[in-house]
Amino acid sequence: MSPESKLKVLKDRASMIQKVRSFFYKKKIIEVDPPILVKHPSIDLHIQSIETHPLNKSIGYLHTSPEYTMKRIIASGLKDIYFLGHVFRKNEIGKNHNIEFSMIEWYKSNVSFDYFIKENIALLKLFIKFKKSISTSYFDVFYKNFNLDIYKINKKELLAICRKEEIIFSNEKNLKKEDLLSLLLDHFFEKKAKRDILYIIYDFPQNEAALAKTQIENGSIVAKRFEFYINGSEIANGYFELNDEKVLRQRFEKIIKKKKRLTLDENFLKSIDHIGSCYGIAIGFDRLMMLKHNLKEIKEVLYFSYPEL
Repeated sequence: MSPESKLKVLKDRASMIQKVRSFFYKKKIIEVDPPILVKHPSIDLHIQSIETHPLNKSIGYLHTSPEYTMKRIIASGLKDIYFLGHVFRKNEIGKNHNIEFSMIEWYKSNVSFDYFIKENIALLKLFIKFKKSISTSYFDVFYKNFNLDIYKINKKELLAICRKEEIIFSNEKNLKKEDLLSLLLDHFFEKKAKRDILYIIYDFPQNEAALAKTQIENGSIVAKRFEFYINGSEIANGYFELNDEKVLRQRFEKIIKKKKRLTLDENFLKSIDHIGSCYGIAIGFDRLMMLKHNLKEIKEVLYFSYPEL
């Protein structure tokens, strides 16, 4: 990438930050500026927090998302809010990943799923053009494209499909059924999905709930979670937010049993019962910039990637 092209992208980056803030300002969504340095790590099987030592022997963490603190803000009474800033994830380096990256995260209370999706499509259109959007359930992605039932298929059958699709993976014995489904999902959007179509995937399996509510749909328990994909890239992850402290505590404790040294953020957990009915979403700002400028590496939309420091 030439210095001139990089300069053009960085100027547009500044412009897009302003446009995002203007988008939310017009909709009366309040920008919040929660702390980046927090006392507890993210409780997630697939994400690692960066540990710091901010005060004597105390341990702190750079936030992987402002989610926990933003929900505490919502519980305190500030309902419709957004964040635009930097987050950090340990060991995430690659063409699409940088340890430090920019995220748009926002929450809207007392709205329908369709309304929230419509608002996010409008936000994405600030960055990218697409022919249309297609909404489909997680189940139907696999049923319609691979002729498999995610609830009935076993690991052996999934492995056979993955091999047929020429998906490369290591440590086959350590892979679980949900890992293979995740690989197959990524493969579909990278290799098979139509170009310039925004895909909205909803109703994930119960084990993928994370911080989303669950409910029964067509006889199965599904997570009210949704993700956006376009041109092979996942650009957003959202929830109909769980507001039950007891259920969330149980989910977190299961993860802590598998991942050692994680500690519960009690202030966050105590706030969960008070966030009310709301939707939330995290959107990758840098990935949107990559799509807008048709670039293949995240470093091309950053001032400096971590390896360049």
